[in-house]
Amino acid sequence: MRRILYVSMILVSAAVARENPFFSTSEDLTMPASSNRVQHQPPLTSMTYSFPDQARVLKEATFTFQNVDGSLETRKLEIDQSIDWHNPLILSQSGGQRTSSAPATRKSSHADCGFIQFIHSGNRISLITKDPMIRYFTLSDPSSIVIDFKHTGSFTPYAKTLLASPYTKVKVTNHGTFARAIITLDGNYACSVSKTDQGASIFCK
Repeated sequence: MRRILYVSMILVSAAVARENPFFSTSEDLTMPASSNRVQHQPPLTSMTYSFPDQARVLKEATFTFQNVDGSLETRKLEIDQSIDWHNPLILSQSGGQRTSSAPATRKSSHADCGFIQFIHSGNRISLITKDPMIRYFTLSDPSSIVIDFKHTGSFTPYAKTLLASPYTKVKVTNHGTFARAIITLDGNYACSVSKTDQGASIFCK
């Protein structure tokens, strides 16, 4: 009798046993299997990056990309070339077609308020006048250069907008014993001011 009861208990236990005791009996508690599958992102066509106005040389660029197995990898591209911050950097991938952009043409311009003429050439602007320069200083907001000339005659204040990057505007005001010329820039530059036989010269880089 005991032998029959023992065999019966073994058969019942086998009938209710789980197929794999290491998995949960509840489907709600089953954890999904992890995967390194890369999610598909929209294709890169073209994007631009605008440099800050104090940028002069692009030293390097760093690219971080995702591999087919989902891992991340970073590559550094050495460049070390001068740039014009006025022109944005264009990054594109368009089926092997290379996009080239010519440097922006800078329009020359000049201004004439009678006893002072402003003549632009590249990154230099010359102030032509018979009045001697007294002093000069710079302002940061907006970025501009102020030059005072000895001048006692009266005149009407003068202002003109220039198409002569990096110089955008000139203004001349009367201060009794001197005239003040204000040359406004389109950004931050390292500028030098020097006296010349014809007046003064400004060079920005």
